[in-house]
Amino acid sequence: MCWVSIIREPQARIEVFERGYRRQLEADLVKWVAGGVISGAAANSIRTARFGEEAASRLPALFAMLGALLLAASVSAFVAANWQEIPRTVRLAGILVLIAGCFFSALLLERRGMPNGADAAVTLATLCFGAGVALVGQMYHLPADWPAGAMLIAIGGLAAAALTGKNGPLVIAFVAMTSWSCGRFDAWQWREIHWSFLLLFVPGFLLALGRENRLLAHVAILALSVWLATLLVPQAGGKYFFRLIDGGLALSAAYIAIGLLALDRGWPAVMQALLPWGSWIFGILLCAEIFLVLEESRVTVHAVDSYIYLAYGAALVALAALAALRPERDKGRLVIIAACVAGLTIPLMLAGFAGTNIPIRVLVPIAVLASTLALIAGGLLAGLGTLIAAGYAVFVASILILLWLTIGTLLNQSLFFLVAGAALVGLAAGARMLANRSRRDIAQPSGSST
Repeated sequence: MCWVSIIREPQARIEVFERGYRRQLEADLVKWVAGGVISGAAANSIRTARFGEEAASRLPALFAMLGALLLAASVSAFVAANWQEIPRTVRLAGILVLIAGCFFSALLLERRGMPNGADAAVTLATLCFGAGVALVGQMYHLPADWPAGAMLIAIGGLAAAALTGKNGPLVIAFVAMTSWSCGRFDAWQWREIHWSFLLLFVPGFLLALGRENRLLAHVAILALSVWLATLLVPQAGGKYFFRLIDGGLALSAAYIAIGLLALDRGWPAVMQALLPWGSWIFGILLCAEIFLVLEESRVTVHAVDSYIYLAYGAALVALAALAALRPERDKGRLVIIAACVAGLTIPLMLAGFAGTNIPIRVLVPIAVLASTLALIAGGLLAGLGTLIAAGYAVFVASILILLWLTIGTLLNQSLFFLVAGAALVGLAAGARMLANRSRRDIAQPSGSST
């Protein structure tokens, strides 16, 4: 058992409760403003009153972490100076003493009730360990294999995170293991899949599951996403680039579904971080699909292989689980599922599953806009600001791409945007009518009881 486990357990429960309360309050504020219950200014006042103190309480932790980074930078610069006048043993002993002093300081800070300061001290120790790895390579003239050094830093970060229960070393470990995985191959010349990455990522991910830290959660998901991208692009070439887009679209849909399940069921923060990453990656890849299908002089047939099938399988399983396990009477999740399904039809059309005579340049933009509008509608119904922001951003980008790349006369472009605008106005009117009817249905039981 780690030496701070007894101290951390009550604090971890409080952090989980606070995060859940803040998330629920934020969702309620979005719904109340959309429903006209309160004004936007009142919602901002509530946010300031409730979360202003919380933001201020994070300042000491932020300053402590920045101070640790600056101290680590000074140590790295000292090592890079190649201080030849000092004997090798003295140099190495100095680094070891500095690491031990950081851990001792972390223990004292933890006992005095300053866990953020202790986290900064352990983070500094981990960074000093990385400087020590570089120092050993410098002193003994080892081959310039920086990916191997990144692997050693990742192992040291995992060990420090497991022994102390702190988040900073685990963040460093994820960054180091990603650098190790990407550094093994030249850019765009990956010839094999780096399965060894999982030997370090899986233990780190298991450690992250028990911690409620947003930075750690996002760094872990970023590391996983980078490795999955290398899985989809083993080497250079046009068809592999399309495989990255098509497979990434499916994996991002799986991210969205799993993130929503994690949000509904209170799963760890690292699982909930899948939702924002999936939303933005899904939107960016939708923009890439519509850009490529309009930019190419001829539509390139996308290659579909085993990796694409696996990505689609993961997406379909995750979406089916979300549909089956969603909260009762929650229409927002169903609309989000529809948005993902609409986006996933695009690679199928480009791969030739829908036939060779279909107008690809017309159907792909329609599918992108339908998926985008469904994302916005689902985000509004579910009170998820991330999906709303991603949907609006992708919608604007899609319209700009269409305006820029649409082939034809200005009259044809005018007719296209006229029809699209009229359809959106009609959808807005229908949504307004449904919202008014829902409010009347809710108010009718209370009125009949009086």
